[in-house]
Amino acid sequence: AARAAGDFAFIDVRDEGPGIAPDVLPRIFEPFFSTRGMGRGLGLAAVHGIVRGHEGAIRIWTGPGEGTRVRVWFPLS
Repeated sequence: AARAAGDFAFIDVRDEGPGIAPDVLPRIFEPFFSTRGMGRGLGLAAVHGIVRGHEGAIRIWTGPGEGTRVRVWFPLS
């Protein structure tokens, strides 16, 4: 969904890892989803909830062998 115009601050995080597989990407914000086994997977679900609660936005750029970049925007007002 498009966000309202205004002033935003953002945090950009990048890595040079293997990237996120296309079949996994749609599920990364699901609570308890993990590619590493049981009892994990709350991290990105919690981040997503916090960002949405503050009327922010998240965008992810990734691909196999390309690493991952995550940008999180928060409105300043």
